[in-house]
Formats: sequence, C-alpha cells, structure tokens
Amino acid sequence: MKVNIKIDDILEVLLIKELEWLKEEFEILFKSRNGKYTERDQKIANHILDYFLENTYVGDNLILHNLLYQRVENIENRYINLL
Repeated sequence: MKVNIKIDDILEVLLIKELEWLKEEFEILFKSRNGKYTERDQKIANHILDYFLENTYVGDNLILHNLLYQRVENIENRYINLL
C-alpha cells in the first residue's frame, strides 16, 4: 500500500509539470494571435492536445483524471475559436 501512495504522489507531481508545460506551450504559440487563428494553427493545437492526452498516464487515479480534465477544459475555454 505504501508503494501505491508514492506512485500516485509521483504521478501527480509529473502531471502538474506536464500540465504547466501544456499551458505555457499554448500561450507561446497562440496567445499573441488574439483569437485570429489560421487553419494551420487549429491543426497544430489539436495535434498537440491529442498527443498530450494520448501520452499522459494517470492510471486509475480519479484525482489525476480530474486535474487533467480541468486543465484541458481551461485551455479549451481560453482558446475557444482554436479547438
């Protein structure tokens, strides 16, 4: 049981770092566009998000699932015309 708790803690720390990277990546690439996104911007954004979601492991941890869902939802709401 002790090992599982440590794994969950490690996964949470790693997920928080990856989510921060995702947020920063979207800001760097798309914040300056002021809502004027090209078709290429949309493809890039969707590719980044799809890749991130497919390659981010949260296991069966409901807290990590919720954290991931909330951050992705925040990005989708912030860049509503992009995704």
